[in-house]
Amino acid sequence: MHVDLPGSYFPAIQADSSLRCFGGTEFALVNPGCFVTSTPAQPGDCGSTSSQFLVQYLFPDFPAPQRLRGFGFLSNDGDTVFPAAGALLLPLDGGDSRFPTAGELSKLAVKNVRSNGDTSQVFVDLSSKNLVIEPGSPVALVLVLQFPEGGQLLAPTQGPGIAADRSLPDEGCDFFTVDAGRSGVWFEPRYEPLDPQSLPLDWGFVAVFDPIGVDVETLTWSHVKQLYRNH
Repeated sequence: MHVDLPGSYFPAIQADSSLRCFGGTEFALVNPGCFVTSTPAQPGDCGSTSSQFLVQYLFPDFPAPQRLRGFGFLSNDGDTVFPAAGALLLPLDGGDSRFPTAGELSKLAVKNVRSNGDTSQVFVDLSSKNLVIEPGSPVALVLVLQFPEGGQLLAPTQGPGIAADRSLPDEGCDFFTVDAGRSGVWFEPRYEPLDPQSLPLDWGFVAVFDPIGVDVETLTWSHVKQLYRNH
């Protein structure tokens, strides 16, 4: 299922320091139930369950420390409430990272993420988690979104789904689980160029960061005068 959406659907946050794993301007609407999976097999009917999670891997390389403010995405249906969302910093081992555990998925920072309306921007505020990316840190930043139970993506503005870039290149940074990570089996959207039903898909997540400045103690004028008296 797909519908063309404008590439600039994050005008409010694109001006900030941000990272994303897509670069196109054509978007599909997806949820994990839209995919036919294998090992184990599960038919794709775009049905949504709370054991379905989308994750996206980003690999920050900042010249100065940055704090994650949160991440944004486009929600299809204004009635959708995503049960949980969050971000994880997972260590890299030889350039590779592991998948989130079931325990980590059960403890995501933000609960009950509400859509603002049909085809609307949603921002997951993670500033209170104080996730800091240091220069040269060997970590993957993993953005996570849980889907609601019992929904079905039927059409634009109808049912739980998010925007996913369907433009080339297919970046390969996107995965999903259908059992809340309990089995350790993860899937990725598979692109077959010779199959007209196959699309290159990258979840439309945008991570937003704030630079970390030098903290300066705020002093009252009385305090400053007291310092002078003591010297």
